[in-house]
Amino acid sequence: MTNKDLATAPNAAVKTELLRIAEESLSASCHAVPVWHIPGFYFDTAGHLAAKQLMEADAQAAYTTALAYRLTGRPAYADKAVELLQGWASVNKELADKDGPLVSAYLGAGFLQAAEWLKAYPGWLKADQDQFVYWVTHVLLPLWDRIPLRNNWWSWSLYAQLLFYRFLDDQTGFQEEVVQLKSHIDSSLSLSGYIPEETLRGTNSIWYHYFALAPLTAAAKQVLDYTGEDLFHWTSPSGNHIKKALDTLLYYADGRAGEWPYEKGQNFPAPLTSQTWPVDLYEAMFNIYKDPQYDRFVSPYRPIIGNRNKNSGYFQSYAWVFPELI
Repeated sequence: MTNKDLATAPNAAVKTELLRIAEESLSASCHAVPVWHIPGFYFDTAGHLAAKQLMEADAQAAYTTALAYRLTGRPAYADKAVELLQGWASVNKELADKDGPLVSAYLGAGFLQAAEWLKAYPGWLKADQDQFVYWVTHVLLPLWDRIPLRNNWWSWSLYAQLLFYRFLDDQTGFQEEVVQLKSHIDSSLSLSGYIPEETLRGTNSIWYHYFALAPLTAAAKQVLDYTGEDLFHWTSPSGNHIKKALDTLLYYADGRAGEWPYEKGQNFPAPLTSQTWPVDLYEAMFNIYKDPQYDRFVSPYRPIIGNRNKNSGYFQSYAWVFPELI
């Protein structure tokens, strides 16, 4: 994505909202801690939410200021994003507790996107970039790579790793994750369009379908942008493909959540807005597939901003925040 691409984006309201958040973020301070404890959400919900806010706040500030820098060229935005990335890289030494691998992947993805937009910025010194790479390599990456689950956790892991190897311009490492991504598409999706692992998640099953497909599609976008390989139109050896899963989820998200064939009473956002899931996902996927049904679904909510965590008000994760701009 070039500055020209951003400057010619058609929806001025999206850019206005980005710059509003970025301007607010200029006063943000880093919340990094030496040991970041993130207890399991279903074991200690209050502790999980409180711990997550440390990086939620900083990821939002770094992501929006870095993107605003790409849009405007204003060094103050880049300096703030660099400050936040370096804050975590210099302070945080360890992740602890059950949800550390997952949360650090879906929030760390925001840091990594910011890093990609900033890596040519002369104000981010090589020594500081090296420290950031060291932090990701030694604190985050080992946890992402050892995630045993092959549900949405692995989708986020693969996406975060692809972002990191792209930032490094490590073609070998990137391609190894592409192989893993193809295997994950083949094994985690189904011919019916459902995600078997996520159908077991009770009243949050629709949410987890979204939460698996958001990073899966964002990972495919990284592959398309970096190598030119198109996994959006790829059919796996088992016959699975991303579009079928997206179409299946959309059927229920489009006013039919009550028809979900698994557990009833699904937790689904009502009403939908420009800052609720899965609107962000389908705005991004309309740009890929040009499917008129996707366009019809999202058009009442434009401009699309991104899914916000209803508990904190910060962006929940970093697959498709400001999808029109990325």
